Amino acid sequence: MSKFLVKGRPTLTVMIQARTPERASELIKKGVEGGADAFAMQVDQLERKYRTEECYKKLFGEMNGKPLYVTDYRTNMSEGMSDEELAEELLVLARCGAALIDVMGDLYCPSKDEITIEPEADAKQRELINKIHSYGAEVLMSSHTYRLLTWDEVLRTAKIQSERGADIIKIVTAANTEKELYDNFEITARLKKELEKPFLFLCVGEYCKKHRRMAPIITNDIYLCVAEHDKFSTPAQPLLKTAKQLVDLMYGG
Repeated sequence: MSKFLVKGRPTLTVMIQARTPERASELIKKGVEGGADAFAMQVDQLERKYRTEECYKKLFGEMNGKPLYVTDYRTNMSEGMSDEELAEELLVLARCGAALIDVMGDLYCPSKDEITIEPEADAKQRELINKIHSYGAEVLMSSHTYRLLTWDEVLRTAKIQSERGADIIKIVTAANTEKELYDNFEITARLKKELEKPFLFLCVGEYCKKHRRMAPIITNDIYLCVAEHDKFSTPAQPLLKTAKQLVDLMYGG
């Protein structure tokens, strides 16, 4: 049983996207007060001078015992860091108590659609995942493709992630037309039927908002949302208040 996911309904997960610990604390407080089940911190958004064990433990301690999902991508304040540096930071986050660690599917070998099959990178990812597991954390593997994928492409990526040791699958596609939106809904339903592991299947693009709001109801896994919107938050993410209303409506408050 997952240490991160709520059993029986979507896990309301508030994104923490902030440059400073002070702003992160504000968002955490709003999330706790708003009834969040969990938090998701984009560590790559945090200025590097604050990325210390002392700072992490302080922020994690403000989450009222809620589990934390962390990402550390090659973007934002992490731009220019090596993949080895990012991996070491993930291990620090696991040691500090993060419950779910995001490992990029092309870590150690940047690749098309953010998934690598290069043997050395594969082996290094497996070693990293084993280390993360040894600290008691789970692993979510992510592949941000930012394009519409066929069902076969999605299933191939999901299988690679699963076989590599991921506990939760994450794939991000695109929905730039109404047809692409419906294609993504169809793939979401098929994943729910055919995948044995929990998954986070998202899309970006002009038509992504409906999918961001409704797909988590279908998957019954992670529901990403924000306590409030600002210049660092993902515009397509619904507010916690809205997400909670939808979950309460479908699953009972």
